[in-house]
Amino acid sequence: MNKETLDLLAHELGEIYHWEEECPGVYYLSILTTIEEGGEYYAVLEGAPITQEARAIGRRLKDVPVLLYPLEAEDGAWTVVEYEILRYQTARGLPMPEGKSLREAALYGAELRPDYFGAYPVPFLTPWGHTLRHRPLDNGIYWIETEQCVEVLAVCYPIWDGDLSEGLWEVGRKLDAEGEMGYRYFLKETACVAIWELLRLRPALLTTGLIRKTELMNAIWEHQPGYALGYNAQEQAGLNDALGLLLYALGVEDRELESSPEHMITLTEEAGTEFIGFWR
Repeated sequence: MNKETLDLLAHELGEIYHWEEECPGVYYLSILTTIEEGGEYYAVLEGAPITQEARAIGRRLKDVPVLLYPLEAEDGAWTVVEYEILRYQTARGLPMPEGKSLREAALYGAELRPDYFGAYPVPFLTPWGHTLRHRPLDNGIYWIETEQCVEVLAVCYPIWDGDLSEGLWEVGRKLDAEGEMGYRYFLKETACVAIWELLRLRPALLTTGLIRKTELMNAIWEHQPGYALGYNAQEQAGLNDALGLLLYALGVEDRELESSPEHMITLTEEAGTEFIGFWR
């Protein structure tokens, strides 16, 4: 990247204190003073070996012949660029960056950009036999009925790795053939807890009408009462306030940890425990 382009980018974004070429015409930038999306970017120049599909989702800056992909942007466009960088390196037999793989890049990208990578596939086989019927709760989260007449929740990597507590995903069954980056499978007795934890980052799951929250909480009390007691104790102590805990870790001590009765796992005697709203 020549000095003129760097100067133009610095004028638009802030001081560039680190940059490196990832593949021809594609650069990683770290910015000292930034606009709202954050301080890290992929920058793609004209002529870089990047597909038109990837170019179409980049941000164009006025008077700067560069496409930008903020690494903190919620649209996940940067995952497409990262994948194409790794694909370029793989196709030419070049060494991969430490800790990176083409497969893992595709798995992470599919959550944010299914329009590019495709949606996560429905598992064909589970620990309880082949999948016969399924309903998607979200991309990569499926409710499945197997050939053994077992109902099971399937959660794909990286969703279970990022959204579920470690103790929970270790309880989930897996297929050896899928390796560590495959699906985790939960029977209904633990699926109720898995769905509860997924709701923290995916509250829209409740708007689909497929999950009944009251029955879900009842199922947790019936099958996992120790979890309900521990969760409620943490809520009362404010230990489920992720933002408050983060601010405290950053040294902001004048904000009290928040808790709310609305966030407790409650028991409603007149309701049942069938928390999935289909096949009934």
